[in-house]
Amino acid sequence: MTGLANEIIEAAEKVTGVVLDKPVRDKIGSYFEYILDYNKKVNLISRKSEDSVLATGLVETYALYEMIKDNSGRFLDVGSGGGIPGIIISILMPDVKIDLLDSTQKKARFLNSCAIHLGLDNAVAVDKRFEELPVTKKYDVIFSRGVGNFEVLKEHYLKRIKNEGRVVILTGEDNSKIFKDHDIFSNPYLEGRIIVNLEK
Repeated sequence: MTGLANEIIEAAEKVTGVVLDKPVRDKIGSYFEYILDYNKKVNLISRKSEDSVLATGLVETYALYEMIKDNSGRFLDVGSGGGIPGIIISILMPDVKIDLLDSTQKKARFLNSCAIHLGLDNAVAVDKRFEELPVTKKYDVIFSRGVGNFEVLKEHYLKRIKNEGRVVILTGEDNSKIFKDHDIFSNPYLEGRIIVNLEK
């Protein structure tokens, strides 16, 4: 593992107190190495603050993991982008199947190449808009790091979760008024960030 990848994980460990098993830690480190190298050719994350973007993303993914770690089945990461949180969740939860949804072709290509590079046979990129996903395909957990137009997207979330399924959204507390009818939790690791839980 390169020095920068290790520093990113150590920075997240200081914030969360989470110490990963070595095989999981190494795989997350390999993911960071891969995205940092890929980012030199294709702009996936800000090059000016790659380390802080990835460290914050890892911290926020830990908070998501704490909420969904007892769930199983098929998950969907809406707007997966560079793979946070979807790729990391697929590493932390190898027994679940995860669709990494992103309508930007260059990001979907990265996600698939990353999953292959890391040997993640439980993760696959889906190159579609959320609204284009068939409603016949249901998920146990749908998560998203960001809100988008929630009033428009809410029906799409609810149509695509199973009856016992859940939607988890990671966002800033300035969006809390949008979710006043749903369960809102403060992110235990990041000031100003919240976790929203929606169920049918």
